[in-house]
Amino acid sequence: MEELDRSVGQRVRLYRKMKCYTLAELAKTIHKSKATLSKYENGEIPLDVRTLCELADALGIRVQQLLDGVQAAQAGNAARDSFFPQRHIYVYYYEGRRRRIVRSLLSLRHEGEGSTATLYYDLTEFDAPENCRNLYFGNVEYFDTITNFSFESQSNRMERVTLCAANPFDRSGRVLGLLTGISRYSMLPVSIKILLSPELLPEDEQLRAQLQLSADELKRIKSSNMFAVEQPG
Repeated sequence: MEELDRSVGQRVRLYRKMKCYTLAELAKTIHKSKATLSKYENGEIPLDVRTLCELADALGIRVQQLLDGVQAAQAGNAARDSFFPQRHIYVYYYEGRRRRIVRSLLSLRHEGEGSTATLYYDLTEFDAPENCRNLYFGNVEYFDTITNFSFESQSNRMERVTLCAANPFDRSGRVLGLLTGISRYSMLPVSIKILLSPELLPEDEQLRAQLQLSADELKRIKSSNMFAVEQPG
């Protein structure tokens, strides 16, 4: 239970910061003391259902978003039937402007017939997703050949992000996909080539080369006037 309390408390802190609430401001909204809210966030005292609902309402999120870090005892049918049954998926892309590999983390929660996902975007360390540059929450839809992720920014409701990935043949391999949204630099719509992996990858020249647009991909963009990624043979 202590692990559960800490996990939920960490999510409360994460969303509070993303929504730009101070500890005092959020505490006042739910009619609790600043000290009590601090103890909730640190997992020192458990959150009752009513307070959990009040916090979600005050933060403008779903209750399940505060339970995102909780590992379900059983993954359920959605996990067994999906092409991404893992709890966490590592996401990489290459940022040409700053010449760096950007790492992000997809956290999946399989529930009954569907799934939800949290995208921790632009991480310094995978072990500290709460320190992400941007946080997104959304839904997952599974089809025969592709999986679609639809996200909403938790700090700017104007921003929507979609992620489309080809389904891995063995349901456990790495695949390429497209991440579409708004560039924080130009504020223009962009699509980014990404790599999804069930395992951590060495961030070396081989990965960098795989993430950069190849000559063949650039040729296809020019000839077809569309951006498409092809899975490696």
